[in-house]
Amino acid sequence: MLTTAAALLWLGALALDDVATLAWRRTFQGVIVSLGAMAIICALRGSASGPWRDVGMAHASANLRAFLLGVGLWCVPALLGIAACVGMGWTSIELRATPIALLITLLPLALGVFLIEALPEELVFRGYAQGLLGTRHAPWIALLAQILLFIMFAWAVGALRSPWQWMLMPGLALILGYVRALDGNVWTCIGIHVAWMTTSQLLNSSHVTVTGMQTLQFFAFALLPSATIGTLLSVRRPDFDWRQPAADRTSHAS
Repeated sequence: MLTTAAALLWLGALALDDVATLAWRRTFQGVIVSLGAMAIICALRGSASGPWRDVGMAHASANLRAFLLGVGLWCVPALLGIAACVGMGWTSIELRATPIALLITLLPLALGVFLIEALPEELVFRGYAQGLLGTRHAPWIALLAQILLFIMFAWAVGALRSPWQWMLMPGLALILGYVRALDGNVWTCIGIHVAWMTTSQLLNSSHVTVTGMQTLQFFAFALLPSATIGTLLSVRRPDFDWRQPAADRTSHAS
């Protein structure tokens, strides 16, 4: 039900191709998707109490810190990976626009990624679905279940059209689900998602020419950030038990 509702929401919003110019179209579609995703979650939660804690939300300042943490967790190793790929000759990057033009492109691109991808997808799959499953089952079961739900959703909306996408989407869901389990705040996942997809789409735009893009995506965008994220979060949560549901951990702590 969750995956079907999410797929219909995304497909409906993406069908609105003639509402505005490209830059503002994605923002308009993103607002629809984000609000719709929140409505779906509210409907499924019903009369559940609490300020969205089960979805991985906290107060505004904690959410902001978690978002910035997610951006940093991805950007620092990714930038080092980009430098390594270019330095080793595995990848070449040629800018075809001025820095000002890139900035003008980057701002609406990041906003579109945030509204149409990162915020709604993380709230629905890593926030609501993984959070709900994690209260009833072991974290590793919740992690694998949200990966399956996310793959079904990606297939339904037409995001799995190539072998590379079939590798990328499960990997993305695995990394973000791991972050959700250990960090607890879904805004960390949102920060990673925004940084990752904004950078990828910017390098795939007409303003930049990249050779060896798949090598860059694997080494700099996936491998190094995931290794960094896994190491740092494991250090922060050395006592995390992948076999114990969140409800049991909370009751034992209290």
